Amino acid sequence: MQAEVHGECPLCGSHDAAILSRRARDGSPLTTVLCHGCGLGRVEPRPSPAELTAFYRDRYRLDYKGLLRPARYHVLRAARLARERIQRLSDLIAPGDAVLDVGAGGGEFLYLVRAAGCQATGIEPNLGYAGYARDELGLDVLPGFPEDHDFGPRFRLVTLFHVLEHLADPLEGLRRLAGWLLPGGCLVVEVPNFEFACQHPAHRFHRAHLFHFNSATLRRCGERAGLTPVSTAPSEDGGVLTAIFRMDGAAPSPPEPVAGNFERLWKLECERPPIRYWLAPATWRHTAARLLRMTEEHLSARRFPSRRAILDARAGRGTPAGAGRI
Repeated sequence: MQAEVHGECPLCGSHDAAILSRRARDGSPLTTVLCHGCGLGRVEPRPSPAELTAFYRDRYRLDYKGLLRPARYHVLRAARLARERIQRLSDLIAPGDAVLDVGAGGGEFLYLVRAAGCQATGIEPNLGYAGYARDELGLDVLPGFPEDHDFGPRFRLVTLFHVLEHLADPLEGLRRLAGWLLPGGCLVVEVPNFEFACQHPAHRFHRAHLFHFNSATLRRCGERAGLTPVSTAPSEDGGVLTAIFRMDGAAPSPPEPVAGNFERLWKLECERPPIRYWLAPATWRHTAARLLRMTEEHLSARRFPSRRAILDARAGRGTPAGAGRI
């Protein structure tokens, strides 16, 4: 892995990067680099806007879920996660607040936010999932990407759950969304944690993830968009980073390097041989927990008569006899 010159880093402006990988996890060609200036991982070259639009509109859900609309166990999993997110963010929103979820998927988070008394709006590029959220759940989910819409300052909370890494330009995306926040409003971002250890080195890179963040680059991205960082924290298992930013009129930070971040991440990369992954006890604990969770989700989801019934149960609107808790 040698340093080479690539396209400009959207976060710090550097053209100097080191190659992390030349293959996607399916074995197809895909070059992923690590920026020398800030440590942001990115795909080079990135797809064109037209290619991204077509992929997310028509192919993404089929490629990653195998379905045009979510299965019941997908809804159950997403409903549980949505409830956890709402509980974590309870200090940021109140009944009556306007909430926007970008990359709304099947609308589980929006459904529960609406049940809690908020004004819920979503944006979802995939036509199948956006149509399901509108038609079956009655949600206000708009098709497309943030650049296809213009709300102006309107929302108390904007959320991006596993969306930022998919955007063609995450900095420009955050800048646009920051303009839709009311003064004092918050933007919440979840991304995969690039430093997460319990993932096979060859399985981390795939063409849907155009960028790879750690806490330093995620924080800098928000700062450069004119947002004030409130907190950045990993999930319990370390696989996900959640950052909260506030709109308080802060000046955007300049495109400066993130001192020492490349060196630290490169050192971690050099310590990721596959044998170390397979021998780590955490790998097997993580795998076992994931398999048990997936089995339980499939079994539990069958007890509900519909996808909407799963969400109603999570919203406290009654649980079908024999369905149990979700």
